[in-house]
Formats: sequence, structure tokens, C-alpha cells
Amino acid sequence: MNKKIPTDGKPSASLNDAFGALRAADFPQAEPPRERRSADAKPSAPEKLGKVHLRLEKSGRAGKTVIVLAGPGIAALSADRREDLLKSLKRKFACGGADAENGALELQGEDVARVRFFLQMLGYAC
Repeated sequence: MNKKIPTDGKPSASLNDAFGALRAADFPQAEPPRERRSADAKPSAPEKLGKVHLRLEKSGRAGKTVIVLAGPGIAALSADRREDLLKSLKRKFACGGADAENGALELQGEDVARVRFFLQMLGYAC
């Protein structure tokens, strides 16, 4: 038969000393806490990447609103960096987008304020 567990209220030796072997084990010591940055230290400013013009367009798009990103900051990017920027914008705002033939980037939607804030965090002037 199964071994019965006593229920008379007296503690059993096996339950009291369940973690006794762990106390004696030789565990490595924890790392000391890292030093925190002082409160007056300012984070580094993002790299200045150029001026970007944002505009909303609706004309010729079957009533759909599109944010067009153009300007010297976008025109100066290489094709790979343009694709990376477009991919990060599409992922961040969960929308579609395209690299237009005229050198601009297009994002579906109309939330210009969020796009402007995101670009400023990346270092673009809007």
C-alpha cells in the first residue's frame, strides 16, 4: 500500500528539511549591481539625418489617404537604407507602403503626427 502522510499536525522531518541540501550546496555568488547613470547625464542625441517633408495626399488614390515622405533626407538615402526605413515604418505603424518612382516614400494612412515623431526619434528633421 501507499505510504500515508501523517495528518495529526506534527511536522515531519522530510517536509521540514526539503531544501536543507540546497543550503549546503556551493552556488556561485551573484554579480555586484551595475552602476547607474547619474540623473544629470543626458542621453546622446540621435544622428542628424536630414530634412523630411511630410504631406497627406488623397487625390488619384480612390479616396484613400497616403502620407508622402519626401525631401533631401529621403533623397540622400541609398536604395538599401530607403528599403530599411520603409520596412521599419510599415512594421511600426502596421500599414502598407511603397517606394514611389519620384524618390519619395508613401505610407498608407493619415496619422502624420505619429510618423513625424518616429522620424524625429530616428534623427530626421520634420
